[in-house]
Formats: sequence, structure tokens, C-alpha cells
Amino acid sequence: MSGLLGSRPGPEAPLRIGFQVWGMSAGWDELMAAGERIEALGFASLFANDHLMPILGDADGPVLGAEGPVFEGWMTLGAWAARTSRVPLGVLVCGVGYRNVGLTVKMATALDHASAGRAILGIGAGWHEPEHRAFGYDALSLGDRISRLDEASLLARGLLDGDAVTLAGRWVRAEAARNDPEPVQAHLPLLIGGSGEKRTLRIVARDADIWNGEGDPQTYARKSGVLDEHCAAIGRDPRSIRRTVGIQPICIRSSRSAAVDALATILARQGGSAADARAWAASSPLADTEETVIGFLRGWHEAGAEEVVVDLPIPVDDETIERLAGSVRTRLA
Repeated sequence: MSGLLGSRPGPEAPLRIGFQVWGMSAGWDELMAAGERIEALGFASLFANDHLMPILGDADGPVLGAEGPVFEGWMTLGAWAARTSRVPLGVLVCGVGYRNVGLTVKMATALDHASAGRAILGIGAGWHEPEHRAFGYDALSLGDRISRLDEASLLARGLLDGDAVTLAGRWVRAEAARNDPEPVQAHLPLLIGGSGEKRTLRIVARDADIWNGEGDPQTYARKSGVLDEHCAAIGRDPRSIRRTVGIQPICIRSSRSAAVDALATILARQGGSAADARAWAASSPLADTEETVIGFLRGWHEAGAEEVVVDLPIPVDDETIERLAGSVRTRLA
């Protein structure tokens, strides 16, 4: 198995490209075809996202209030598992506010069996308050969300390690819980998403096999250094944590203006206003020429990421994905 489920690549290995396919504003056949195409083109990973309501966003953060259809992430993964045979699969990431973490470990294990050992379990603190309220879950303060993630990560780590776990936390409880049957993989990886330097990265250092960070290359490099410091404080080899970075949609055209126009058209389908879609597209540094996009990708690689996980809205942008699979990947190598 290659990529995040294989052995750690050496520093000379090229940056890999994976995708988080948005389940919002998509038809089921489109969603399934996107997953099949990602594997067929040889990309490194295939993630669903874990939202119950649409989200939009720009370089300054999320834009709330979008409306429209959203397919649930785990059922999407199960269907992709039946339609693919090689690409690693996961949710990037499960919000522990509306996912009982013990049950989620069991779901990831079932996916691992269904996919012949290709599952990754991703968890995070969660942030999208409107969907928590809409579906009857507590919308906690940031501090309480991180505390809940701390407890959830402890339980997930213990279950994935094959332990019988008892935990009497404020948010997460278990009594001699076991993950039986075991995954197909000898070590199903736990991915933690988030970049909070004081608490979240400390949880990553303690429990994660994979860290999915965020931010531009300079920000990512700084936070990766903080993660190294947390590892040193507990005596963990920082190289034992694989490193990915989640990035905004890429749109490649012959000019910056043409790329922004094309991305705005795609984002206009995502449930927000045309003005929101245009503003987000214009804010993205990754709507540009191939040369500019490659520069950013190299920057993340130099900052320590071995893989970028690109947000991929539906409809899939044919020109961009073909360039990423072809000339971009060749030049990165």
C-alpha cells in the first residue's frame, strides 16, 4: 500500500496529492464518479467531508448560512469502497461533537474490512455551530470542544491499539470497550485535524499517526515546528507523525483572471450567493496559473507536508484535475 498507508517516504520523495470531495450540492452519481476518477488518475487519497449542512469559505474563514443538499460522509465512503480498489479512504475529519467516537472507531474498522485495509480514521474538534444546533447537538465553546476532542482521542487511540478502554470523562465515557474485530490493517491510522498550538497539537503529539494541518506554507511550517516541540516534551519521535495539509480548491488556467472566473462558476453551485462564490474564488491564491500553483505546492512540501489534501467541489473541474494528474505531478517529481 502506498501513500499514508505505506512506509514513510524519504525527504527526496515528491509531494503527493489527495482530495477531500465535498458531498454538498452534488448528485450521487457525480459523487461516485469523482471518487472513481481520483483513483483512476492515481491520486494519493480520497476523503469525504463530515458536514450535515453546506459550508462555504474564503481566505479569512468560513462563510455560514449556505443552504442545499449534503450527502453524509461515512455512507459515501462505504460506496466508494465498493467502487475502488487501491486508494486510501477516510473522512477529513469527523467532528466528535456529533460522532460518538467509540462507534466511529467501529465504523472505520468496518470500512477497513470493506476496503481490504484502506481506511484512515480522522477526527477533529468540530466548529460549524449551525449544523450542531440544527441536528440537536451541543454547540460548545472552543475550549470545551478541544476538551472533548482530548477525551475522544484518548478513547480512539486505546481502541485502535487493541486495548479494553474504560474512560470516565466529562464528555466521553466507555466501560471496558473493545474494538472487535480488529481492522484488516496491522495499524489503522488515527488522523487528527487542527492547528491550535497550545492544546490541539499537544493532542496530536500524544495520539495521532497523521496530522492534517492548515494555513499557507509559512504558517504550516511554524505549526509543524510547534508539533515537533510537543513531541520532544513527551519523548516522542516527531518523525513518527505523518504530515498532510488541507488546502482550498485548486483551479488552473492560463491566467489568474480566467482561473478565478472558472472557480467562481463552480463555487456558485455550492449553496451560497453568486457574490460569495466570486469573493471566495478571488481570495484563493490557488486559482491561478500552473506555475503559481506549483510554487505553492512546493512551498508546502518544503514546510514539511508529504501530502496535500485538496478540497474538491462538484462539478469536478476537468482541466484542473487532468493537469494535476499530468504536468503538475510530473513537475513536482
